[in-house]
Amino acid sequence: MIKVKTFTSQLKIFHTMQELDELDRTVNDFIATEGIRKVVSVGDAVTTGEKGEAIGLLRVLAYEDPAAGAREKYVEKLEARLNEWGDEIEKIRAKADKLGASAGVRYRGQIEDLKARQEAARKKLRELGTSGGEAWDDLKSGAEAALEELKKGIEGAVGKMKKR
Repeated sequence: MIKVKTFTSQLKIFHTMQELDELDRTVNDFIATEGIRKVVSVGDAVTTGEKGEAIGLLRVLAYEDPAAGAREKYVEKLEARLNEWGDEIEKIRAKADKLGASAGVRYRGQIEDLKARQEAARKKLRELGTSGGEAWDDLKSGAEAALEELKKGIEGAVGKMKKR
């Protein structure tokens, strides 16, 4: 996610160099304290007074939100886990099919429940991937809970299959 931050500095005659140095320090401090790794662009614009004289400087910094990259990696990690569990569901389905018609019917409902849990978790991950700000924390908790429910269901189904 690209974000924009503006900085301003009043310009006083004979003090411009000091003011520009201070503006540079302010921008650099912001970049360092926020952990910004990628600056997309920096632009300066001069503000003018009634007579056209330069009275201030406006600096615009466009940067990539450092948290956005971490969030994307986190969502990718959860998606990979969801895909692995999808593979487990397919293994359970294949085993149930080999058990015969009566046993297959017994496990079919459980497999459909797992598929429903998988779809619910996938929906939560999609919501999480498009969220930001404060909504991120709420959706993250919901996505993790949905994945945990899916995991428990798969573990339960695998345990029942092993007993057969």
